[in-house]
This record gives sequence, C-alpha cells and structure tokens, in this order.
Amino acid sequence: MTMASFSDPSIDSYNPSRPPPLNYTIKCNRRELAIIVFFTLIFAEAGILPLILFYSIRWGAHLDNTKNLAIITSLVGTYSGYKLARRSWYLFISDGSHQRRPIGAGRFGADAFTIQIGLAMTGFFVPLIIGSSLNPGSVHTVAMSLSCFMIAFCVPLLITGIWPHKLKVPFRVSSMPPYTGLPPGVYTLVEDIVAVDGGGCVEFRQAWRIRYEHSAIMRRIVRVTSLWWGGSGTILAGVFIAIAWTSPDDIGYGIGWGLPWLWAMASAALTVWWVHRELIREQEQWSHPGVHKVFSLHIAQTIDEEKVAQEVNDFNDRNV
Repeated sequence: MTMASFSDPSIDSYNPSRPPPLNYTIKCNRRELAIIVFFTLIFAEAGILPLILFYSIRWGAHLDNTKNLAIITSLVGTYSGYKLARRSWYLFISDGSHQRRPIGAGRFGADAFTIQIGLAMTGFFVPLIIGSSLNPGSVHTVAMSLSCFMIAFCVPLLITGIWPHKLKVPFRVSSMPPYTGLPPGVYTLVEDIVAVDGGGCVEFRQAWRIRYEHSAIMRRIVRVTSLWWGGSGTILAGVFIAIAWTSPDDIGYGIGWGLPWLWAMASAALTVWWVHRELIREQEQWSHPGVHKVFSLHIAQTIDEEKVAQEVNDFNDRNV
C-alpha cells in the first residue's frame, strides 16, 4: 500500500457548531443485546463459576484443593478463548478484515487491544495453571489470577495516561506509526474494540481520530479515564493480592475472585456517568475558547484511508 500522508486535522472539515460526530451508537437492540450477553457470560465464566465451584466442591463434595482447583481451571477460559479466536478471525482472516484493521496497518498488523488483552490473559492463566498444578494445590496462587490480569491490563493505561504523547516505541501501536508519541491507552482501546468487535470498521477509526484531534475535552476524557482505570486497577490489584496471601484459604479465594469484579462494576458505572456529563459539556461549550483545540496524532494513512476520512467528513457536513 502506498502511504499518502500523515493526518492533518487542520484540513479536516467539520461543523463548527458542534463536535465532529462519531457516527456510531450502541443504542440499537442488536448491539445492546450483544454487549449484555458478552459481559454476562464473561462474569459467569470468571466470576460466578469459580466462586460457586470452589465453595460447593470444598464444602459439599469435600474434595481436596488439588482436585478442586483442577476442575475450576479446566472450565475457566472457555468463552473468553472463543471470543478472542473470533476476534482474530475478524481482524486477520475474514473477507472484510481489511475494513477492521488499524489505519495504515498491513494484513497481519495486530491492533493494540490484541496485544494488551493477550498479555493480560497470560497474567491471568499463569497463576491459575501454576496454582492448580501444584500438589497440594495452592489456593492463594489461584486467587491471584484476576489481580494479575488487572495489573497486566492496567499498567499500560496508567503509564500512557501519566505521559500522554510522550512515550515512543519502535513498532506500530494500532493506528499509531512507530516512534510516534502514544496517546493515553483508552484511545486505542476504544478505537480497536469498536472498530473490530463492534463492527465500526475503518470509518469509526477515522471518525474517532478526527474527534480526538479536534476536541480538547475528548482528549481530557481519554486521559482521565486512562489514569483512573490504570491507577485504581494497579493499586487495588496489589491490595487484593496482599489480602489473599495473608488470609485463610476460604477468605483469600473469595477476595481474589470477588473484589476485582466489584471494582470493575463500580468503575464502569462511574465512568459512564462522568463521560456522559463531559460529553454534554463538550457539546455546550464547543464554541468556547480552548474547547475546539486542534492536536495532530500524526497518523500515516494510505490513499484509500484518506478517502474514507474524507467520506466521514462529507457525512458530517451533510448532517448539520
């Protein structure tokens, strides 16, 4: 593919009376249902199931920890593994995979979420497998699984949130070319999840780029949410691990598999409330000085991707 240019927000057209729209919504029955089903099954697989099985087998069947943990390990990861395989199919193999790839990426260019969730899942399964493989099985080690997932997933959010657009790496991170300052981690999470899993495709990647480059409030939203999820997740994961290792088996296991979900649900509710409030403020204050403040991500684009960006802008202009 021939590279055309880097993104230049100064030449993107937009309606000056409102922020550039993302042209994407989850407020339709199919998407809302898919989200509800996904999080319900993930919570059942890595939250409810390990807790019910552990205590029912321990107190009901009276099996030892080795057999108990082996049964749990054999079941956890089934649905999440299927979803990751399905996502890889969409991103790399399917006929429409070119529509879901990061801007400027080649056929097998992985997005940031693929790498980040891969590292997090490794952090999850390592203590789970090690703890259940020991003889006798280590309840404390298995209880670390979700906390290790939190650390592996949240540390990149925290680091990129502390130093936005300052860190540079010698490889592509989603749509960001090598040696380009990385935005806060929530930027690539939103871009990748909506484009690949949500079916927003490259049109959403372009609309998301344009919105981020033109809106100072959107950049603040992305940074604050990165700092919150990264900071709170990393700190609380360390606390959960410390409590799990210093508590009796029954208490430590419950804390290790229960409190991370409580943190995630509370953080999600807080995030939705705060982001909704900030989006209203962005809409109301768009014409105020400093709100519409241009910042370039310097994303390299092919000629075809520039055409998509122009189509997004044309759509924005038609929907004044």
